[in-house]
Amino acid sequence: MHTPLQLRCWEGYEAPDFLEPFTRQTGIEVHAETLLSDADATEQLLRNSTSCDVININNAYVQKVLHEAGLVRPLEGHLVELAESHPLDVFTRFKSWMHASNGRTCIGIGQRFGPFNLVVNTKRVSPALAQDQGFSLAEDPGARFGVLRYEDFNIFHIAIAAGLNPFAPMTEAQKISFSDKAVEWFSRAQVVSDSHFELNSALLKGEIDFYLSGGVYTVSPARRDGHNHLVAVTPKVGPIDGQGGIAFAEITSVISTTKQLDEAHKFLSFVLEPQSAVQIAMSETTCNPVAQMGNPKVFAQFSAEALNVIQWETLEEDLEGCADYDLVPDHDELLALLRAAASARVG
Repeated sequence: MHTPLQLRCWEGYEAPDFLEPFTRQTGIEVHAETLLSDADATEQLLRNSTSCDVININNAYVQKVLHEAGLVRPLEGHLVELAESHPLDVFTRFKSWMHASNGRTCIGIGQRFGPFNLVVNTKRVSPALAQDQGFSLAEDPGARFGVLRYEDFNIFHIAIAAGLNPFAPMTEAQKISFSDKAVEWFSRAQVVSDSHFELNSALLKGEIDFYLSGGVYTVSPARRDGHNHLVAVTPKVGPIDGQGGIAFAEITSVISTTKQLDEAHKFLSFVLEPQSAVQIAMSETTCNPVAQMGNPKVFAQFSAEALNVIQWETLEEDLEGCADYDLVPDHDELLALLRAAASARVG
């Protein structure tokens, strides 16, 4: 038996029913640790580059931080061919994130992607209203909402709610506006949790009408259970060059300090297999579109019900309203303001 491969990842890749077939095929055991913050996972790697062998993380942190720090090993040969073959047309905009800033060196494989903004109970809030008002839905004094505590996304969305572009440096006055909006969110929210299951449950029980920072990724388990009135929504307009939503693309990369390069490459090859792509798209805890759906052999395995779960029909329209997930120049300061607002709620 090989030394276990260390994996840091978003939900789905750590599931036993995903990892066990890989271990049976290869004899390679995988120890996986899930993450809720790309920034935190990146910081841990910068402090200890040997803490994992493979990382599954959102696009900008791979290209602009980990690769720039020399912590991502470029991919070559068949892995590059597999990674770049049969992508969905709507995934094309994200392909540049699989490469270094020079646009040539492949530094990871893209798989799950999509809009991530807010989730509504359409029996209480119409999708059209949510698209028009976006995060300002929470400004209504009678609004009943929750906040999903995914801090990286909370920063994006609180900034947008305050009329600010999170990807541009902020003035002191703008930081005060951000802080005020964060306090408003956390002080008025009926539910604050880092569990999308808890937020979905609150929607279904009628405790809240919508939650902020959420998407197909988080609402899909409820939709798979037949609750089609719970819907992920993208704002139509906003302060990021006219866009009011955020779209992510997860990139899975090999850490340069790994002592298990062959094992890491085998894992990436496994992830790209058609059956693996379908399985990760429709995992038990979160369902999401994947780039490999451009492969007819992959797409054919999605039933009409599965396509409905991942809101396939509105995917292209939703992405049009989104800016790509990117780095926030004032991230550390805004994170401190966000955490202060959340702590004030607890206190």
